[in-house]
Amino acid sequence: MARTIKLEFNKRRLRGFSGNQLKMIACFLMLCDSIGFMLIENGVLYGLNPEYWSLALATELGQRWYTLARVLRFLGRMAFPIFAYLVAEGFIHTSNQRRYMIRMLLCAFISEVPFDLATRHVVFDPSYQNVCFTYVIALAALYFIRRARRYPLPVRLLIMALGAALAFLLRSDLGPVGVVLICLMYMLRNDRNAQLVTGAVVSAAESLGYYCISALSFVLIRFYNGKRGSFPMKYFFYIFYPAHMLAFYALVYFANR
Repeated sequence: MARTIKLEFNKRRLRGFSGNQLKMIACFLMLCDSIGFMLIENGVLYGLNPEYWSLALATELGQRWYTLARVLRFLGRMAFPIFAYLVAEGFIHTSNQRRYMIRMLLCAFISEVPFDLATRHVVFDPSYQNVCFTYVIALAALYFIRRARRYPLPVRLLIMALGAALAFLLRSDLGPVGVVLICLMYMLRNDRNAQLVTGAVVSAAESLGYYCISALSFVLIRFYNGKRGSFPMKYFFYIFYPAHMLAFYALVYFANR
């Protein structure tokens, strides 16, 4: 009698993204945005000369470069919501919140000159600051929101509003909206559905000029598994952010000498 062998296949469940994997995705998307803005718009099309911009766009090749830049910048709009979410997660899970803020503040100061060189072609421009200053303000707001957790909700919302106002006055990249998004990700951490929906709405509002594409970031965030990941990447962003801007500025500068 033939023996029947029953084969069983184990279905692998989707494990989701670790924090490190989300960070790498966000860095890739930010790199797309930087290529579109710093290399193509500020480099190939601008060429360190304001008069060159209109001349470049008047050509067929210039229009192709501009279209590529726009595509890359559309992709880049999805980076910030992921970073905002990870900043809130970092605040929740860090063993030393003050040290976390100090690290981000150091990154903000170190990145300011590379940011101004890559975006403004000057060593220092006080009219607009890099996004790490937005993260620092948001982390400070989270610190006080956490201390005010026993107070009524309007008190915590007021702290969030003050943080957004400070980011507006400082003119940091993605300032008020960024502070609000990070604070809401923290305040809604115990209600996953509300966190995702609210984050998508705020991100969509921030990217109205890009057809609300930032809201798509929360499709990726939805699959966050709550784990950091095995590969150590604690200081990766702090190095990558200023380094890639310096590299892009160098490319533009030497290509247009």
